[in-house]
Amino acid sequence: MTRNSIKLPLFGSAVLFLYCMCLSICPALAQPPSSENTGSPKAAWTVLLYMSGDNDLDEYIVKDLENELAVPGSNGRVKVVALADRAPNPTWSETLLFEVLPGLKATPIQALANWGERNLGDPRTLLEFVTWARKNHPAEHYALYFWGHGWNWHPGYIMEDSSSQDALDPHELQAILPQLGMWDVVGYDGCNMASIEVEALWQGFAKTLVHSQEFVDWDGLEYDRILKVLNAKPQIQAEEMAILSALSASYNQERTGSAVVLDERFEALMKAVDQWSIALMSGLPKYKTEILWALKQAQHFEEAEDEKDLIHLAQLFKLNLPDAKIRETSAQVEATAQASLLHAWHRFDYPEANGISISVLAPDNPDRVDYLQSVFAQRTHWDEFLKVLWHVR
Repeated sequence: MTRNSIKLPLFGSAVLFLYCMCLSICPALAQPPSSENTGSPKAAWTVLLYMSGDNDLDEYIVKDLENELAVPGSNGRVKVVALADRAPNPTWSETLLFEVLPGLKATPIQALANWGERNLGDPRTLLEFVTWARKNHPAEHYALYFWGHGWNWHPGYIMEDSSSQDALDPHELQAILPQLGMWDVVGYDGCNMASIEVEALWQGFAKTLVHSQEFVDWDGLEYDRILKVLNAKPQIQAEEMAILSALSASYNQERTGSAVVLDERFEALMKAVDQWSIALMSGLPKYKTEILWALKQAQHFEEAEDEKDLIHLAQLFKLNLPDAKIRETSAQVEATAQASLLHAWHRFDYPEANGISISVLAPDNPDRVDYLQSVFAQRTHWDEFLKVLWHVR
């Protein structure tokens, strides 16, 4: 979905601490709503849609529910559930819970439950939905799709809820990830989410991740294509489901799409980026001009010039810097990034898009503090490299 330009308030580490404490000492906040059915047999897959349409995406909630999700809908082996929030309107303005059956009409009368006005930027709402879905629709495999606005690791955009003036910021999501359980597939049907920063956040909590390096237009992921294949072949595993999801968007006018695996292949990428960062820091005094040139030439994305294609950047460093260690570590980043990618595609607009972005964070970026607190920054020396590069204290 296209990214909204409204900037929401920043949050700090204190908020993360408070969320963790709140969720641990106030378990009532995480209790699922009524309509439970603990005796349900296990499905092959349960697919969850977390649909944040209380913003300028409102009109697309009904279209995606009826014209995509409900075209195949649930069956005996595949269960599809959605928590959908809309902007205030005469037809439906609350947050409704649906089991998406074939031919569903997205109206309050066909909802399983009306949750009232909920804030989908609040991690507790996500936790309630996931808890309910896992309890009522147990499955061998689970997929969770975030439907709404997005922008990489930045606060104030992901799952933006206009009525609450809130968003599901990465540090808030991080606080509840252990309680959400393991996911076979996590998909972002939102803008600019295909970054190593987002992937590092989900490592250990999802087997695969589906996303786009560029803005996602109104079509986004094509759920009818995904579910038609899944309903016909419910035995597919996580990696095939992730590839299927990423491919679904390539049929429309989107510009990029990718699926990555978050197992030991991604861990090798994280280690490679860490060593690469150290080598770049060591080479800065001698090769700063060449490094800045490569950063400028690397593939970037519309409305996100600070986000560079990771593989293209590594290739530029490998080919244009004479330092042996930088060349060696750049080649390792390229190889491990390629190994982490299950599938990637791009349109002609972005000839050097390879599926994973990395932030180069200009010195005047107002979200710098949030970046430094990210899982990726904590686990690698990339942020230290950027500090030295930009002379930031």
